[in-house]
Order: sequence, then structure tokens, then C-alpha cells
Amino acid sequence: MAENVPILEGFLCPVCMTDFKKPCQLTKHFEEDHNDDPEILKSLKDLFGKAKKKILKQDEIPNNFSQNLPIREKQQSPEINWGPQDIGATKSYTVYFRDIRNAKLERYSTETNKLLIRLDKLLLNLPSDPVDRKIHERNIVHWIDDKDVKLCPNCARSFHLARRKHHCRLCGAVMCHDCTEFLSLIDARKMTSPISVDDSAVSPTSSESPLADRIIRAGIGLSKLARSPSSGSLNSVLSLVNDRAGGEQYFRLCFHCKNLLDAREKLKVRHLSKPIISKFYETMRTYMEEAMRFMTMYNKMWESLSKGEMTYDLRDAQILRIKIAKVGENVDNISKKILAIGTTDIDNPPQGQALKLHQMIRASAMIFLKEQLLTIPSLPSEEEYLALQESRRQKIEERIAYERQLEIEETLKERRRDYKVDHKNSQNITPVKNNEALMETSQGWTPSGAVAILPSASIDPIIEQMSNLRSYIKQAKAECKFDEVATLESNLRELQSAYFAMKQSNDG
Repeated sequence: MAENVPILEGFLCPVCMTDFKKPCQLTKHFEEDHNDDPEILKSLKDLFGKAKKKILKQDEIPNNFSQNLPIREKQQSPEINWGPQDIGATKSYTVYFRDIRNAKLERYSTETNKLLIRLDKLLLNLPSDPVDRKIHERNIVHWIDDKDVKLCPNCARSFHLARRKHHCRLCGAVMCHDCTEFLSLIDARKMTSPISVDDSAVSPTSSESPLADRIIRAGIGLSKLARSPSSGSLNSVLSLVNDRAGGEQYFRLCFHCKNLLDAREKLKVRHLSKPIISKFYETMRTYMEEAMRFMTMYNKMWESLSKGEMTYDLRDAQILRIKIAKVGENVDNISKKILAIGTTDIDNPPQGQALKLHQMIRASAMIFLKEQLLTIPSLPSEEEYLALQESRRQKIEERIAYERQLEIEETLKERRRDYKVDHKNSQNITPVKNNEALMETSQGWTPSGAVAILPSASIDPIIEQMSNLRSYIKQAKAECKFDEVATLESNLRELQSAYFAMKQSNDG
């Protein structure tokens, strides 16, 4: 009898058994029509809540979970200041990571070194004949048997008459022609011994192609390829015909070996190459040293010209000043370029130590220009230089006249002593003579040797030697040989002093 009762499904009212489509409609119906018994309404809400949690898989969390929490966790506030915290136990993993990295790098470096050793052995006594060269290569590196490889390990294509098998000369692996790389003998020698590489030694000595050595005459007007009795001679001859890189000047390598060698070359170039900032800085330092050499020479010329000397020419000093200004401008431009390095790169501009280095170089260049080049003394004009020469000539004449006056006074004193010894009654006459001598000197007794200060037109060996020294000084200044200029200047001063002394003694 129970089997004949139909099964009711849906959201049924437990009192009137009415089916509602949604739980909200059932709840509203129960609150409006059956609100007499609150116990039934509460049980119905609890039933709906459990069903909802069951559907959403939330019934695993107990209802009294929040009630079982400790009271201190509920009352915990984030505003509490715990004060300074001591660092606990720490552990450094630098050594661990370094060991892993070194093992990986050592594996690659070991494989690369093995390839370089094999490459060096292949280059040693390399035969020119293709058949002998193949035997030489197989003796150095063990080749994998052709029968063991059915497909190319790189492209997974099968081998046939048009797609032949080739071996890597460094590892002996089998591959097809499209999956091979070629390494020239020049690059191979640079990798093994970069210092002793000579391109002429690698280039072929004769203009004939390597294939011409294998061609022999067969009859009249016919030619054929010479074959050796080995089983692989046909493949060797075909490789000479089809090889795009030429069998004599290249080594055939696989991708793996070629990538290892290329990575080593890139690493070597990166270690040996200098960054662009170092090149700019070296150029700037060269200009600074040149400016200091010019400044030393300029100061000597300025001191000489300011005294009215004729050792240097005023025009040479002006040209040297222009050179110093150009060198200072080059230093300023290079320092600006160093400061602007990397600023155009918006994604990765210079930061931290790199930016600080650029700024310090620019600051050092500005200090050098401010303290060394901008403080150079100005040269006198042509009128001022002529006035300085005239004043120097007058001073020299005055000095010579003063020295001659002292000599005259000494001679007069000696004569006075002689007169006192011989003539005791000549004391009243002596002042008269002294007055006469002084009167003659004051009336125009000037030294005749003063004219010798200026070079005369007469042929004198000392004057010629002084003129030669002046020409040597000009040549040394043009070539910036400052040590020779200083030596020639000292020799010129000695000759001038000797010439003045000789003239003075002749006039006396």
C-alpha cells in the first residue's frame, strides 16, 4: 500500500502540503497563513539554514566556532606598541646557492674546455687532402656509427640519398646537412691561440680549388674524380661537390658545440671590452694632461713676456692660449656627454652608484676648468709689450751705468790714496779733481756699451749663436718639447750675460 503512494517533491508546506517553486515563497506563505505556532516557524528556518549550508558546503564549520575563540584574541588591538624586536636566528644560503651555481658553470666550462682541446688537436698537423683529413678527424674524435642513428636528433627527419648523414668534428654526433654549423679555420685558431693567429697562414697558398687536386685526366679531353679504395670515398667526393662552406677551410659542427664556443667568445669579449664611460673618461684625462703641459709652457712664456724679454714671441703665446681654450672646451663637452649617458633610456635610466659616478666625473671636470684653465693670466698687448721691452732696455742701461760709476769711483779712490802718499800738500787739489770728474760724468759721460744690448748688424759669432738659439727655441715650442726649451733658454741667458760682460770690458 505504501508503494502506491505518490512521492511529492519540491518546496512543500508541512501543514497544507502545497508545493511552492522557491524557498522565499514557502517562507512567506508560512509566515502569513501558519503564523500561529512560532515553534514550527523556528524549526522551519533552522531546516532551511542547514540545507543552505549543506549545499554551500559550510556545514563543516561549527556554529559555536566564534564562541570558542580565546577572549584575548578578540580583544587584541593593532594599536599596541610592542617596542623594538630582537632579530632571531638567521641562516645564510649564499654558500648553498654559490655551490649550485659553480657546479652548473663548471659543467659548462668543462665541456667547453674539452671542445677547445679537441679543436686544438684537430688544427695540429691538419692534412690538406680531404680523405686524409677525414682520417685525421676520426682519430682525434670518436664518431658515432651511422647505423645507430635513423633520424636527425635536431629536426627528427629521416636520412636518405638526398639527406645524407654528417658528423660533428668535436663531439662525433650524427646530424643532417641543414642542422649543421660551420666554423672557419681562422676563427678556430683564434679560439685556441689568439695571439699567434696569422690570416695568411690559414689562407690557401694556391689559387686552385681543393676539388681540382682530386681531378685527374682520364683520356683525351675527359676528366673524372679520383676515388680512394675506402668505402666512404664516394661520400667524401660528394661532400666536396655539395658542401656550401668548402671542405678545406671550415669545420662542420653541431648546434650544441657551436653554441658553447660562441658563448665562450661572447663572454671573453664582454670581459675584455670596456664600457663607453671608460673610453670617454680616458679621452678626457688625455685632454687634461695636454692642457697641463700647455699651461706649464704658457706660464713660462707669460713670465718672460711680462718682463719684456725677447726669448719668446708674443704671437706664439697667443696661439698657445687659443689651444688651451680649445682643450678646455673638449674637456667640458666630454664631461657633459658622460653625465648624459643613459638618460635617454626611459625604461632603465642610470641610478645609484652609476648616476653618482657620472655626477662626480662632471664635478671634477668643472673643478679642473675653474681652478686651472680659467685662472690663466692674460697676455699683454703689442703696445704694452713694446713698452715693457723699452723699460727693460732702460733698466739694463741704468744698471750698466751704475756699475761703471762704481768702477770710476773705485779708480778715483785709488788715485786719491796715491796722491796722499806722494804729495802731502795736494789735499786741496784732490776735491777739485773729484768735482771735475763728477761734473764730467753728470754732463753726459754715459757708457758706450749700452748700444750692445740691442743686436747689431755686424757679424759677431756670439750674436749668431744667440740668434740660432732663438730659432731652436721656436722649433722646440712648435713641437712642444718643453725640456729642450728650458735648456735652450738657460744657454741663451748665459750667452747674453757673457756678451754684456765682454762689451763692458771692451768699453772700459
